[in-house]
Amino acid sequence: MLVQALKTLGPCLSTDLAAYLVDNHGLSPAAARQRISRAPPGVKRLGHLPFPRRARFIYLEDSFASFLYWENLYKAIHDLGGPYSRALNAVLARGVVPVEHFRGACGSPISQKKQISADAALERLIKANVLVKASVGGLGECVMTKQMSELIFRGVNQTVNETRSRLIAEEILLEYIKDWSRRLGMVSYGSVKTRESKGKELPRVGTFAWDFTAPSYISGLSDWANGAIKPGFFVCDLLLKDQVSQQDIEPFVNKIKTLKALRKIGRQFPVFVAGSYQLDAFKLLRENGVIPATVENLFGKETAESFKELMKVLMKAAEGVLNPEKLDELIGRLGKVEGAVRNMRGALFEFLVAEVIRKESPAEVEVSKILKAKSGSAEVDVWELKSGVVARAIECKGINPSGYVDEKEIDVWLRKRIIRVREYLDSIGWNGPKPRFELWTSGRLTDDSLERIKNTREANKNKFEIVAFDSMSVFGKIRKYNDKSLMAVYANNYCDAW
Repeated sequence: MLVQALKTLGPCLSTDLAAYLVDNHGLSPAAARQRISRAPPGVKRLGHLPFPRRARFIYLEDSFASFLYWENLYKAIHDLGGPYSRALNAVLARGVVPVEHFRGACGSPISQKKQISADAALERLIKANVLVKASVGGLGECVMTKQMSELIFRGVNQTVNETRSRLIAEEILLEYIKDWSRRLGMVSYGSVKTRESKGKELPRVGTFAWDFTAPSYISGLSDWANGAIKPGFFVCDLLLKDQVSQQDIEPFVNKIKTLKALRKIGRQFPVFVAGSYQLDAFKLLRENGVIPATVENLFGKETAESFKELMKVLMKAAEGVLNPEKLDELIGRLGKVEGAVRNMRGALFEFLVAEVIRKESPAEVEVSKILKAKSGSAEVDVWELKSGVVARAIECKGINPSGYVDEKEIDVWLRKRIIRVREYLDSIGWNGPKPRFELWTSGRLTDDSLERIKNTREANKNKFEIVAFDSMSVFGKIRKYNDKSLMAVYANNYCDAW
Protein backbone atom coordinates (compact mmCIF):
# COMPACT_ATOMS: atom_id res chain seq x y z
CA MET A 1 0.00 0.00 0.00
CA LEU A 2 2.72 2.48 1.03
CA VAL A 3 4.93 1.76 -1.98
CA GLN A 4 2.01 2.05 -4.37
CA ALA A 5 0.97 5.36 -2.75
CA LEU A 6 4.49 6.76 -3.28
CA LYS A 7 4.46 5.60 -6.90
CA THR A 8 1.25 7.57 -7.34
CA LEU A 9 2.25 10.69 -5.39
CA GLY A 10 5.98 10.69 -6.04
CA PRO A 11 8.45 11.82 -3.35
CA CYS A 12 6.57 13.89 -0.77
CA LEU A 13 6.27 14.95 2.86
CA SER A 14 5.12 12.29 5.30
CA THR A 15 2.13 14.51 6.23
CA ASP A 16 0.96 14.52 2.59
CA LEU A 17 1.48 10.77 2.36
CA ALA A 18 -0.54 10.20 5.53
CA ALA A 19 -3.38 12.38 4.22
CA TYR A 20 -3.40 10.37 0.98
CA LEU A 21 -3.66 7.09 2.92
CA VAL A 22 -6.54 8.47 4.97
CA ASP A 23 -8.43 9.77 1.94
CA ASN A 24 -7.83 6.88 -0.44
CA HIS A 25 -7.38 3.79 1.74
CA GLY A 26 -9.71 4.46 4.64
CA LEU A 27 -7.00 4.50 7.33
CA SER A 28 -7.34 6.59 10.45
CA PRO A 29 -4.72 9.35 10.85
CA ALA A 30 -3.01 7.36 13.62
CA ALA A 31 -2.96 4.19 11.52
CA ALA A 32 -1.58 6.09 8.53
CA ARG A 33 1.25 7.54 10.63
CA GLN A 34 2.02 4.11 12.05
CA ARG A 35 2.07 2.58 8.56
CA ILE A 36 4.60 5.22 7.46
CA SER A 37 6.77 4.69 10.57
CA ARG A 38 6.94 0.96 9.73
CA ALA A 39 7.78 1.53 6.08
CA PRO A 40 9.53 -1.32 4.19
CA PRO A 41 13.29 -1.07 3.38
CA GLY A 42 12.79 0.45 -0.07
CA VAL A 43 11.12 3.54 1.41
CA LYS A 44 13.62 6.20 2.50
CA ARG A 45 13.44 9.33 4.65
CA LEU A 46 15.49 12.47 4.04
CA GLY A 47 17.36 13.45 7.17
CA HIS A 48 18.70 16.74 8.55
CA LEU A 49 15.96 19.05 7.23
CA PRO A 50 13.23 19.95 9.77
CA PHE A 51 9.71 20.29 8.35
CA PRO A 52 6.56 21.43 10.25
CA ARG A 53 4.69 18.94 12.45
CA ARG A 54 7.75 16.67 12.53
CA ALA A 55 7.19 15.74 8.91
CA ARG A 56 9.89 13.99 6.89
CA PHE A 57 10.47 13.94 3.16
CA ILE A 58 9.66 10.38 2.00
CA TYR A 59 10.70 8.72 -1.26
CA LEU A 60 11.28 5.35 -2.90
CA GLU A 61 14.93 4.40 -3.06
CA ASP A 62 14.88 3.99 -6.84
CA SER A 63 13.43 7.50 -7.30
CA PHE A 64 16.34 9.24 -5.53
CA ALA A 65 17.85 12.09 -7.60
CA SER A 66 15.20 11.72 -10.32
CA PHE A 67 13.71 14.82 -11.91
CA LEU A 68 10.50 14.34 -9.87
CA TYR A 69 12.53 13.87 -6.68
CA TRP A 70 14.24 17.25 -7.06
CA GLU A 71 11.08 19.01 -8.21
CA ASN A 72 9.05 17.81 -5.22
CA LEU A 73 11.88 18.34 -2.72
CA TYR A 74 12.51 21.91 -3.89
CA LYS A 75 8.77 22.63 -3.65
CA ALA A 76 8.66 21.23 -0.10
CA ILE A 77 11.63 23.41 0.92
CA HIS A 78 10.13 26.50 -0.74
CA ASP A 79 6.77 25.89 0.98
CA LEU A 80 8.66 25.57 4.27
CA GLY A 81 10.09 29.06 3.89
CA GLY A 82 12.79 30.32 6.25
CA PRO A 83 16.60 30.10 5.96
CA TYR A 84 16.75 26.80 4.07
CA SER A 85 14.30 28.00 1.44
CA ARG A 86 16.17 31.29 1.02
CA ALA A 87 19.52 29.52 0.74
CA LEU A 88 18.18 27.18 -1.93
CA ASN A 89 16.62 30.13 -3.78
CA ALA A 90 19.96 31.95 -3.81
CA VAL A 91 21.78 28.96 -5.28
CA LEU A 92 19.10 28.19 -7.87
CA ALA A 93 19.14 31.86 -8.96
CA ARG A 94 22.90 31.77 -9.59
CA GLY A 95 23.62 28.16 -10.58
CA VAL A 96 27.07 28.06 -8.99
CA VAL A 97 28.02 30.31 -6.06
CA PRO A 98 31.52 30.90 -4.62
CA VAL A 99 31.39 30.04 -0.91
CA GLU A 100 32.09 33.59 0.29
CA HIS A 101 29.41 34.96 -2.05
CA PHE A 102 26.93 32.41 -0.68
CA ARG A 103 27.26 33.93 2.79
CA GLY A 104 25.91 37.20 1.42
CA ALA A 105 23.47 35.83 -1.14
CA CYS A 106 21.65 33.29 1.07
CA GLY A 107 19.88 35.91 3.20
CA SER A 108 21.04 34.51 6.56
CA PRO A 109 23.26 36.38 9.02
CA ILE A 110 26.92 35.59 9.50
CA SER A 111 26.19 35.36 13.21
CA GLN A 112 23.14 36.47 15.20
CA LYS A 113 21.38 35.23 18.33
CA LYS A 114 18.26 33.12 17.71
CA GLN A 115 18.96 33.10 13.96
CA ILE A 116 20.29 30.25 11.82
CA SER A 117 23.58 31.46 10.38
CA ALA A 118 24.60 31.23 6.73
CA ASP A 119 27.17 28.55 7.50
CA ALA A 120 24.70 26.55 9.61
CA ALA A 121 22.07 26.65 6.84
CA LEU A 122 24.67 25.52 4.32
CA GLU A 123 25.88 22.69 6.56
CA ARG A 124 22.33 21.39 7.09
CA LEU A 125 21.52 21.48 3.37
CA ILE A 126 24.79 19.71 2.53
CA LYS A 127 24.04 16.97 5.07
CA ALA A 128 20.59 16.59 3.53
CA ASN A 129 22.28 16.09 0.13
CA VAL A 130 20.45 19.09 -1.33
CA LEU A 131 23.52 21.31 -1.76
CA VAL A 132 27.14 20.41 -2.45
CA LYS A 133 30.38 22.27 -1.76
CA ALA A 134 33.19 21.56 -4.26
CA SER A 135 36.08 23.15 -6.14
CA VAL A 136 35.16 24.49 -9.58
CA GLY A 137 37.69 25.57 -12.19
CA GLY A 138 38.12 29.34 -12.33
CA LEU A 139 35.81 29.93 -9.35
CA GLY A 140 37.43 28.16 -6.41
CA GLU A 141 35.32 26.45 -3.73
CA CYS A 142 31.65 26.82 -4.64
CA VAL A 143 28.16 25.91 -3.52
CA MET A 144 25.71 24.31 -5.97
CA THR A 145 22.75 21.96 -5.89
CA LYS A 146 23.45 18.23 -5.89
CA GLN A 147 21.59 18.12 -9.18
CA MET A 148 23.90 20.75 -10.71
CA SER A 149 27.08 19.12 -9.35
CA GLU A 150 26.29 15.88 -11.17
CA LEU A 151 26.01 17.77 -14.46
CA ILE A 152 29.22 19.72 -13.88
CA PHE A 153 31.28 16.70 -12.95
CA ARG A 154 30.00 14.88 -16.01
CA GLY A 155 31.59 17.66 -18.06
CA VAL A 156 28.54 19.86 -18.70
CA ASN A 157 30.20 23.22 -18.08
CA GLN A 158 27.70 25.72 -19.49
CA THR A 159 26.51 26.91 -16.06
CA VAL A 160 30.10 27.26 -14.84
CA ASN A 161 31.02 29.34 -17.89
CA GLU A 162 27.90 31.47 -17.49
CA THR A 163 28.67 32.04 -13.81
CA ARG A 164 32.28 32.97 -14.46
CA SER A 165 31.26 35.45 -17.16
CA ARG A 166 28.55 36.96 -14.96
CA LEU A 167 30.89 37.37 -11.98
CA ILE A 168 33.49 39.18 -14.09
CA ALA A 169 30.80 41.54 -15.38
CA GLU A 170 29.49 42.06 -11.84
CA GLU A 171 32.98 43.02 -10.62
CA ILE A 172 33.06 45.76 -13.26
CA LEU A 173 29.50 46.82 -12.40
CA LEU A 174 30.47 47.20 -8.73
CA GLU A 175 33.14 49.70 -9.79
CA TYR A 176 30.44 51.63 -11.68
CA ILE A 177 28.21 51.68 -8.60
CA LYS A 178 31.15 52.80 -6.47
CA ASP A 179 31.93 55.65 -8.87
CA TRP A 180 28.24 56.63 -9.15
CA SER A 181 27.63 56.76 -5.38
CA ARG A 182 30.83 58.73 -4.79
CA ARG A 183 30.11 61.30 -7.48
CA LEU A 184 26.66 61.91 -6.03
CA GLY A 185 28.18 62.40 -2.59
CA MET A 186 25.94 59.69 -1.17
CA VAL A 187 28.73 57.82 0.61
CA SER A 188 31.90 58.45 2.56
CA TYR A 189 34.44 58.51 -0.29
CA GLY A 190 37.21 56.43 1.27
CA SER A 191 35.02 53.92 3.11
CA VAL A 192 33.38 52.07 0.23
CA LYS A 193 33.77 48.28 0.37
CA THR A 194 32.80 45.87 -2.39
CA ARG A 195 32.73 42.17 -3.04
CA GLU A 196 36.06 41.11 -4.43
CA SER A 197 37.45 38.07 -6.17
CA LYS A 198 37.32 34.49 -4.89
CA GLY A 199 38.62 33.82 -1.40
CA LYS A 200 37.87 37.31 -0.06
CA GLU A 201 35.36 38.07 2.68
CA LEU A 202 32.36 40.18 1.75
CA PRO A 203 31.81 43.59 3.37
CA ARG A 204 29.40 43.63 6.33
CA VAL A 205 26.78 45.91 7.81
CA GLY A 206 25.06 44.64 10.92
CA THR A 207 25.04 40.86 11.02
CA PHE A 208 24.93 40.42 7.24
CA ALA A 209 27.36 40.29 4.32
CA TRP A 210 26.69 42.38 1.19
CA ASP A 211 28.12 42.97 -2.26
CA PHE A 212 28.56 46.71 -1.62
CA THR A 213 28.54 48.76 1.58
CA ALA A 214 29.45 52.33 2.51
CA PRO A 215 28.63 54.64 5.42
CA SER A 216 26.56 57.69 4.45
CA TYR A 217 26.34 61.05 6.19
CA ILE A 218 23.60 62.58 4.04
CA SER A 219 20.51 64.01 5.68
CA GLY A 220 17.83 61.38 6.22
CA LEU A 221 20.34 58.61 6.80
CA SER A 222 22.69 60.08 9.39
CA ASP A 223 21.68 60.94 12.96
CA TRP A 224 23.11 62.32 16.18
CA ALA A 225 23.96 60.01 19.08
CA ASN A 226 25.92 60.86 22.25
CA GLY A 227 27.02 64.19 20.82
CA ALA A 228 28.44 62.72 17.60
CA ILE A 229 27.08 62.13 14.13
CA LYS A 230 26.00 58.54 13.48
CA PRO A 231 26.13 57.50 9.82
CA GLY A 232 23.56 55.52 7.93
CA PHE A 233 24.54 52.91 5.34
CA PHE A 234 24.28 52.39 1.63
CA VAL A 235 23.86 48.60 1.14
CA CYS A 236 23.60 46.90 -2.22
CA ASP A 237 23.48 43.41 -3.72
CA LEU A 238 23.42 42.59 -7.41
CA LEU A 239 22.48 39.73 -9.70
CA LEU A 240 23.28 40.52 -13.30
CA LYS A 241 20.65 38.45 -15.05
CA ASP A 242 17.39 39.22 -16.83
CA GLN A 243 14.00 38.60 -15.28
CA VAL A 244 14.96 38.33 -11.62
CA SER A 245 12.06 36.60 -9.85
CA GLN A 246 10.47 37.02 -6.43
CA GLN A 247 12.21 33.86 -5.21
CA ASP A 248 15.54 35.30 -6.40
CA ILE A 249 15.24 38.45 -4.25
CA GLU A 250 13.61 36.96 -1.12
CA PRO A 251 17.03 36.44 0.57
CA PHE A 252 17.89 40.13 0.05
CA VAL A 253 14.49 41.25 1.35
CA ASN A 254 14.97 39.16 4.49
CA LYS A 255 18.32 40.85 5.12
CA ILE A 256 16.70 44.28 4.83
CA LYS A 257 13.80 43.38 7.13
CA THR A 258 16.13 41.96 9.77
CA LEU A 259 18.60 44.84 9.51
CA LYS A 260 15.83 47.39 10.12
CA ALA A 261 15.00 45.64 13.38
CA LEU A 262 18.57 45.99 14.72
CA ARG A 263 18.43 49.10 16.89
CA LYS A 264 22.13 49.85 17.00
CA ILE A 265 22.56 49.94 13.21
CA GLY A 266 22.08 53.27 11.44
CA ARG A 267 19.40 53.84 8.81
CA GLN A 268 19.88 52.10 5.49
CA PHE A 269 19.60 53.05 1.83
CA PRO A 270 19.07 49.62 0.20
CA VAL A 271 19.54 48.99 -3.52
CA PHE A 272 19.27 45.80 -5.54
CA VAL A 273 20.71 45.82 -9.08
CA ALA A 274 19.68 43.39 -11.82
CA GLY A 275 19.24 43.21 -15.57
CA SER A 276 15.44 43.35 -15.24
CA TYR A 277 12.68 42.17 -12.89
CA GLN A 278 9.53 40.15 -12.98
CA LEU A 279 6.62 42.26 -11.74
CA ASP A 280 6.19 40.41 -8.43
CA ALA A 281 9.89 40.85 -7.62
CA PHE A 282 9.74 44.56 -8.47
CA LYS A 283 6.70 45.03 -6.21
CA LEU A 284 8.23 43.09 -3.30
CA LEU A 285 11.36 45.26 -3.37
CA ARG A 286 9.33 48.48 -3.50
CA GLU A 287 7.06 47.31 -0.66
CA ASN A 288 10.14 46.85 1.53
CA GLY A 289 11.69 50.21 0.76
CA VAL A 290 14.33 48.87 -1.63
CA ILE A 291 15.30 50.60 -4.87
CA PRO A 292 14.93 47.97 -7.65
CA ALA A 293 17.64 49.32 -9.96
CA THR A 294 18.74 48.08 -13.36
CA VAL A 295 21.98 48.73 -15.21
CA GLU A 296 20.03 50.68 -17.81
CA ASN A 297 18.23 53.06 -15.44
CA LEU A 298 21.46 53.68 -13.52
CA PHE A 299 23.95 54.05 -16.36
CA GLY A 300 22.00 54.20 -19.61
CA LYS A 301 21.01 51.86 -22.41
CA GLU A 302 24.42 51.81 -24.13
CA THR A 303 26.21 50.71 -20.95
CA ALA A 304 23.57 48.07 -20.22
CA GLU A 305 24.01 46.64 -23.71
CA SER A 306 27.78 46.64 -23.27
CA PHE A 307 27.48 44.52 -20.12
CA LYS A 308 25.23 42.04 -21.93
CA GLU A 309 27.66 41.82 -24.84
CA LEU A 310 30.62 41.41 -22.47
CA MET A 311 29.01 38.39 -20.79
CA LYS A 312 28.35 36.82 -24.20
CA VAL A 313 31.94 37.39 -25.36
CA LEU A 314 33.38 36.01 -22.11
CA MET A 315 31.04 33.02 -22.32
CA LYS A 316 32.30 32.23 -25.81
CA ALA A 317 35.88 32.70 -24.65
CA ALA A 318 35.33 30.18 -21.84
CA GLU A 319 34.01 27.76 -24.47
CA GLY A 320 37.16 28.23 -26.52
CA VAL A 321 36.09 30.89 -29.04
CA LEU A 322 37.69 34.25 -28.22
CA ASN A 323 36.79 37.35 -30.23
CA PRO A 324 39.72 39.66 -29.33
CA GLU A 325 38.51 42.56 -31.47
CA LYS A 326 35.07 42.64 -29.84
CA LEU A 327 36.56 42.14 -26.39
CA ASP A 328 38.95 45.07 -26.86
CA GLU A 329 36.05 47.25 -28.01
CA LEU A 330 33.96 46.36 -24.94
CA ILE A 331 36.85 46.91 -22.54
CA GLY A 332 37.34 50.32 -24.12
CA ARG A 333 33.67 51.17 -23.56
CA LEU A 334 33.41 49.85 -20.01
CA GLY A 335 36.87 50.93 -18.90
CA LYS A 336 35.92 54.60 -18.76
CA VAL A 337 35.36 54.31 -15.01
CA GLU A 338 38.71 54.17 -13.24
CA GLY A 339 39.47 50.66 -12.03
CA ALA A 340 36.44 49.13 -13.79
CA VAL A 341 38.37 46.49 -15.73
CA ARG A 342 41.30 46.12 -13.35
CA ASN A 343 39.69 43.19 -11.53
CA MET A 344 39.18 41.17 -14.72
CA ARG A 345 42.87 41.14 -15.64
CA GLY A 346 43.43 37.65 -14.22
CA ALA A 347 40.53 35.93 -15.97
CA LEU A 348 41.14 37.79 -19.23
CA PHE A 349 44.81 36.80 -19.21
CA GLU A 350 43.89 33.10 -19.07
CA PHE A 351 41.65 33.49 -22.11
CA LEU A 352 44.40 35.29 -24.03
CA VAL A 353 46.99 32.62 -23.19
CA ALA A 354 44.57 29.86 -24.19
CA GLU A 355 43.98 31.60 -27.52
CA VAL A 356 47.74 31.76 -28.20
CA ILE A 357 48.13 28.06 -27.36
CA ARG A 358 45.25 27.13 -29.70
CA LYS A 359 47.11 28.77 -32.56
CA GLU A 360 50.06 26.41 -32.11
CA SER A 361 48.46 23.35 -30.52
CA PRO A 362 47.56 19.96 -32.00
CA ALA A 363 45.45 19.20 -28.91
CA GLU A 364 42.29 20.37 -27.22
CA VAL A 365 42.94 23.37 -24.98
CA GLU A 366 40.90 23.86 -21.79
CA VAL A 367 40.75 26.80 -19.38
CA SER A 368 40.59 26.35 -15.58
CA LYS A 369 40.81 22.56 -15.63
CA ILE A 370 40.45 20.73 -12.30
CA LEU A 371 42.65 17.61 -12.06
CA LYS A 372 42.18 15.14 -9.23
CA ALA A 373 45.31 13.49 -7.85
CA LYS A 374 46.01 11.26 -4.85
CA SER A 375 47.37 14.18 -2.78
CA GLY A 376 44.51 16.55 -3.71
CA SER A 377 43.04 18.58 -6.54
CA ALA A 378 45.00 20.95 -8.76
CA GLU A 379 43.52 23.73 -10.89
CA VAL A 380 45.40 24.23 -14.14
CA ASP A 381 44.76 27.61 -15.75
CA VAL A 382 45.40 26.40 -19.30
CA TRP A 383 45.55 22.67 -19.98
CA GLU A 384 46.62 20.96 -23.19
CA LEU A 385 46.52 17.18 -23.52
CA LYS A 386 46.71 14.75 -26.43
CA SER A 387 47.54 11.11 -25.82
CA GLY A 388 51.11 10.30 -26.80
CA VAL A 389 51.70 13.79 -28.17
CA VAL A 390 51.62 16.53 -25.51
CA ALA A 391 50.80 17.15 -21.86
CA ARG A 392 51.14 20.84 -21.03
CA ALA A 393 50.03 22.69 -17.90
CA ILE A 394 50.26 26.48 -17.91
CA GLU A 395 50.06 28.62 -14.79
CA CYS A 396 48.77 32.13 -15.62
CA LYS A 397 49.41 35.25 -13.54
CA GLY A 398 47.53 38.19 -15.02
CA ILE A 399 48.81 41.10 -12.91
CA ASN A 400 49.87 44.72 -13.24
CA PRO A 401 52.73 44.92 -15.79
CA SER A 402 54.94 46.72 -13.28
CA GLY A 403 54.21 44.19 -10.53
CA TYR A 404 56.08 41.05 -9.55
CA VAL A 405 54.55 37.61 -9.17
CA ASP A 406 54.36 36.80 -5.46
CA GLU A 407 57.13 34.39 -4.51
CA LYS A 408 54.64 32.45 -2.34
CA GLU A 409 52.60 31.75 -5.48
CA ILE A 410 55.73 30.50 -7.22
CA ASP A 411 56.29 28.19 -4.25
CA VAL A 412 52.74 26.79 -4.46
CA TRP A 413 53.17 26.20 -8.18
CA LEU A 414 56.49 24.39 -7.81
CA ARG A 415 55.80 22.45 -4.63
CA LYS A 416 52.11 21.58 -5.00
CA ARG A 417 50.50 22.06 -8.40
CA ILE A 418 53.26 20.53 -10.50
CA ILE A 419 53.41 17.50 -8.19
CA ARG A 420 49.64 16.99 -8.38
CA VAL A 421 49.54 17.32 -12.15
CA ARG A 422 52.26 14.68 -12.41
CA GLU A 423 50.26 12.42 -10.06
CA TYR A 424 47.23 12.89 -12.30
CA LEU A 425 49.25 11.98 -15.40
CA ASP A 426 50.53 8.87 -13.64
CA SER A 427 46.96 7.92 -12.75
CA ILE A 428 45.89 8.01 -16.43
CA GLY A 429 48.98 6.06 -17.50
CA TRP A 430 50.74 8.89 -19.36
CA ASN A 431 53.63 7.46 -21.37
CA GLY A 432 54.10 10.15 -23.98
CA PRO A 433 56.77 12.88 -24.15
CA LYS A 434 57.92 14.59 -20.96
CA PRO A 435 55.17 16.77 -19.48
CA ARG A 436 55.73 20.50 -19.89
CA PHE A 437 55.00 23.01 -17.11
CA GLU A 438 54.92 26.71 -17.98
CA LEU A 439 54.39 29.96 -16.11
CA TRP A 440 53.04 32.90 -18.14
CA THR A 441 52.72 36.28 -16.48
CA SER A 442 51.80 39.77 -17.63
CA GLY A 443 54.09 41.06 -14.87
CA ARG A 444 57.63 40.31 -13.81
CA LEU A 445 59.52 37.62 -11.91
CA THR A 446 61.94 38.31 -9.10
CA ASP A 447 65.54 37.10 -9.35
CA ASP A 448 64.84 34.61 -6.53
CA SER A 449 61.84 33.22 -8.42
CA LEU A 450 63.85 32.85 -11.62
CA GLU A 451 66.60 31.07 -9.68
CA ARG A 452 64.12 28.66 -8.10
CA ILE A 453 62.58 27.83 -11.47
CA LYS A 454 66.04 27.27 -12.96
CA ASN A 455 67.06 24.96 -10.11
CA THR A 456 63.83 22.98 -10.40
CA ARG A 457 64.41 22.64 -14.14
CA GLU A 458 67.93 21.30 -13.67
CA ALA A 459 66.94 18.89 -10.89
CA ASN A 460 64.07 17.38 -12.91
CA LYS A 461 65.26 17.67 -16.50
CA ASN A 462 64.84 13.91 -17.06
CA LYS A 463 61.25 13.94 -15.71
CA PHE A 464 59.62 17.08 -17.08
CA GLU A 465 60.24 20.44 -18.74
CA ILE A 466 59.67 23.75 -16.99
CA VAL A 467 59.82 27.29 -18.36
CA ALA A 468 58.62 30.79 -17.43
CA PHE A 469 57.63 33.77 -19.59
CA ASP A 470 57.37 37.34 -18.32
CA SER A 471 55.27 40.13 -19.82
CA MET A 472 57.65 41.00 -22.67
CA SER A 473 58.08 37.32 -23.59
CA VAL A 474 54.31 36.78 -23.64
CA PHE A 475 53.85 39.79 -25.91
CA GLY A 476 56.52 38.39 -28.21
CA LYS A 477 54.60 35.12 -28.49
CA ILE A 478 51.38 36.99 -29.31
CA ARG A 479 53.14 39.18 -31.89
CA LYS A 480 54.51 36.05 -33.57
CA TYR A 481 51.03 35.24 -34.93
CA ASN A 482 50.42 38.78 -36.25
CA ASP A 483 46.88 38.81 -34.82
CA LYS A 484 46.29 42.57 -34.56
CA SER A 485 43.17 42.34 -32.38
CA LEU A 486 44.88 39.94 -29.96
CA MET A 487 47.92 42.21 -29.78
CA ALA A 488 45.64 45.21 -29.17
CA VAL A 489 43.89 43.55 -26.22
CA TYR A 490 47.21 42.62 -24.65
CA ALA A 491 48.90 45.95 -25.33
CA ASN A 492 45.94 47.99 -24.03
CA ASN A 493 45.57 46.02 -20.80
CA TYR A 494 48.99 44.66 -19.92
CA CYS A 495 51.62 46.95 -21.39
CA ASP A 496 50.84 50.27 -19.70
CA ALA A 497 54.08 50.21 -17.68
CA TRP A 498 56.46 49.66 -20.60
